[in-house]
Amino acid sequence: MVKFVKKILKSHKIAIRGILKVYKTELTFRVQFWWGVIVLTQTFYWPIGEIKQLILVLVVFLMLLSEILNTTFEKLFDFMEQRYNTHIGYLKDILAGGVLLMAITSVAIGIMIFWPYITQLIIFSILESIGIVILIYGFRLVKKMIKK
Repeated sequence: MVKFVKKILKSHKIAIRGILKVYKTELTFRVQFWWGVIVLTQTFYWPIGEIKQLILVLVVFLMLLSEILNTTFEKLFDFMEQRYNTHIGYLKDILAGGVLLMAITSVAIGIMIFWPYITQLIIFSILESIGIVILIYGFRLVKKMIKK
């Protein structure tokens, strides 16, 4: 049993090392990772419900997984063929297209889930800005009236 647990822990350590390698070497993965962190923190801030939280968690991790798979296949293709090959370029384009579709889907799902809160923030910001402008002009008007 102890040997089994050690084997599991070793495989998890290797997997985490792989994720860290992708994080360190791939800018797009880092960008998607931090957008994912932002989205996931927002799922706990806004009262969107458990099902929508689960959907967003799934979408974030699928996005990251698609980028990991894309990177893996690109590195494999580069290893297999050092010089440019149109067939490999074609496959890499298809992989990049898959990641783009996942990104578009992720953004669309995020917008659909967060739209009521986004509009609420926009409306509140506009009203707040109008209130600040009214206060500034009101103070100026009072100041002019006091000087007279």
